[in-house]
Amino acid sequence: MTETDNINEEIRNYKLFKIQRMNAKEQQFSEFQKDLIHIRQNEIFNYLIASLNVIAVLFLVYNSIKSYSDHGYYEKTIELIWGNFITVILLSIFLTYKFILYNLKLKKHIKTVDGAVSYFAGESNILKSIYENYVENYLEESKKKR
Repeated sequence: MTETDNINEEIRNYKLFKIQRMNAKEQQFSEFQKDLIHIRQNEIFNYLIASLNVIAVLFLVYNSIKSYSDHGYYEKTIELIWGNFITVILLSIFLTYKFILYNLKLKKHIKTVDGAVSYFAGESNILKSIYENYVENYLEESKKKR
């Protein structure tokens, strides 16, 4: 192979490598976008569950105060109070699960974005250095021609 063929082969391999890296970044951001869309779709449901949990907690507090002040109230509404208590516990567990799940996804996506920022900053620096080398070589060639 001639030197020109070697250079062309290196350029071709480099371009293929760059395409593979860009495809990997595109896939990471596609996953990121899917997760964000999924979170956004569940947003209304999560607000509804959180609102129900607040209402259930307030109702439990009301029933506790009412049963403390009126001794006959507890015997009349024991099923309601225990059902409310179990509802508060279940909704709290569900909200805690969602909170932990969203935090884990957030940490994953922060790493993805950090990787993308460093990747694109590195690519920018590489392109700047290539351009600077090109300009320097061009200026040297133009000086030699004079």
